[in-house]
Amino acid sequence: MAELVVLFQIAACVGFGAATLQCFGVLATLESRERLPWSFAVGLGILGWLLFPIGISAHFTGASFVVLLGIGVLLLPCIGRSAIPDLSGQWRWIEHVLLAVLALAIIFDFAEGLSPPADADSLAYHFALPRDFIAAGRIEFMRRAVDGAAPLLVQMTYATVLALGGERALTLWTFASGWGLGALFYAICRRHLERAWSLAATAVLMTVPAIIYGAGSGQVEVRLGLFALVAAASAARSLRQNDISHAALAGMAAGFYAGGKYLGLLFVATVGLVILLGPGWLKRGAAFGVAALIAGGQWYVWNWINSGDPVFPMLYGWLPDVRYWDAAHAEYFKEMFFAQERAVPIDLLWLILYPFWATLAPAVMFESGRTGFGPYLWIVLPFAIAGLIRYRARLRSSELLPIAAVAILFYVAWFASGSSQRVRHLVPILPLVVLLMTVAARRWANDPFRARPLAAAFAVVLGVQFAAQGLFTINFARYLISGESRDEFLERNVAIYRPVPWINAHLKPNDRLLLEERQLLYPIEKPTFLAHAVYDARVDLTPSATNLNKFFAEMKTLGITHILAQTPPADTRLDEIARRLVEAGCARAADTVASRFIASRTLPSFESVPQSMTVFALDRGASCRLDR
Repeated sequence: MAELVVLFQIAACVGFGAATLQCFGVLATLESRERLPWSFAVGLGILGWLLFPIGISAHFTGASFVVLLGIGVLLLPCIGRSAIPDLSGQWRWIEHVLLAVLALAIIFDFAEGLSPPADADSLAYHFALPRDFIAAGRIEFMRRAVDGAAPLLVQMTYATVLALGGERALTLWTFASGWGLGALFYAICRRHLERAWSLAATAVLMTVPAIIYGAGSGQVEVRLGLFALVAAASAARSLRQNDISHAALAGMAAGFYAGGKYLGLLFVATVGLVILLGPGWLKRGAAFGVAALIAGGQWYVWNWINSGDPVFPMLYGWLPDVRYWDAAHAEYFKEMFFAQERAVPIDLLWLILYPFWATLAPAVMFESGRTGFGPYLWIVLPFAIAGLIRYRARLRSSELLPIAAVAILFYVAWFASGSSQRVRHLVPILPLVVLLMTVAARRWANDPFRARPLAAAFAVVLGVQFAAQGLFTINFARYLISGESRDEFLERNVAIYRPVPWINAHLKPNDRLLLEERQLLYPIEKPTFLAHAVYDARVDLTPSATNLNKFFAEMKTLGITHILAQTPPADTRLDEIARRLVEAGCARAADTVASRFIASRTLPSFESVPQSMTVFALDRGASCRLDR
């Protein structure tokens, strides 16, 4: 059943995308091997966009999803018979080898698709929010900064498969949509490279640690890479042909990027700037801007209507009526969130050094140790530079120049914006960079003598990255082979998971649990509230908040009946508050579980930190005496 649901959604995306490309007049300009991946990429954005009005109108139900996907499937004939690529002709031995490498990489990733979700961010909101929207039958505004009130276009596509096929369909969909990036990347590579080099570049891209880590999880960056590729390629073709159809398509794809992540606003700006270059800029710019606004504006309008801030809570203090936030949390957000997300200063020197530093001497905050870009970019860099020098006279007329401009401008805008410096936020433009560097390197290595060292570089990179992917896959293979239960797998892979079975078994449907461990939001089946000093102001956990009566009143307003916290003595604000509530006779320990914080899912030999967790039940009876 789950597999059929995923195939149903893939077909619907292709149908929606093909119909859209045909309406734009772009489908006929695509080669046969490009039509399916381009249609899937555009259709994924269309599906996420259409689910928004369905959700806010309280029709977020399985029946609505079946009808919507059915319409997409009915549009499949729009793609035409020519979408089936011609695979005839002689295939060289190296191409068969590269196909085998790609097939094995797909099998490795498929193992993750057959396993329960374990990525922390996916469990915290990528999967938890769609699950909650399905339960409510509508999209509800989440008053939580960063991972609540955020653009959720990609996550909407998770809701359909989850509602119709359950958790297995959800994880298989992330597997399939992640590999949609590989298919689209290969199709675009074939415009500029021979088949063997395109296969090699695709194998390199899809085994990059950041792609391995994110493609099979709910994290959106890999899927945003689909929109980035369509937008950049369409912008390049629009400039070359002075064509408003491709400009509008670029605007739509860039808008989908913005609809999936706040950083997409920077991407819209950078692609828009490139679109304005050259003659006919006014018409192209207008087409791009209108399409981007329509495709990407929904969630920003939704946030504005509900909170008074389209990028809640970033504009607090700048706009007159930002609700659900206050000055104390605005200041704490500025001090804690942005300070923790930046590891290097924002200046010209570090703008240049960041890519090298994040790869060769990574700070923990970069997360490049597990979600980095691997060795390819640096190993192939000398070949790419040589190619640029050798063919510098052709650069100005190259179709790849606008794509390079998009990648460079986005990187500069991202670094200068002061946003999170985690490497994975650059994943959507990674395919652009891999494409550019591979083509430049191949231009230099255009004879057998020069091709050999470049081929050796590819072999080394694929060997290293494939070994890393194999190591990553062991965890999921163990689950599939050993027959361990879902709870056993999650206890082994999710930090602080051990209290979850007790919570699901003992809390009642009308109870509500307050917790700080956001990776537990999806596994916990009972109502929850995530308390966080930085992200949510409804329960004040900032250091200045010491009034226990105020805290108790806040929990009463939210209907909180239980708290999950570390067993005292502990040093977090919630743990301190739980201890004070027990001392005041307003809470009691309902259950204590010895749990652990997992250092690494891929390398379980890393030391795990024991943490004893307690579920506290609140007591508002006569024994509860609050004097402060």
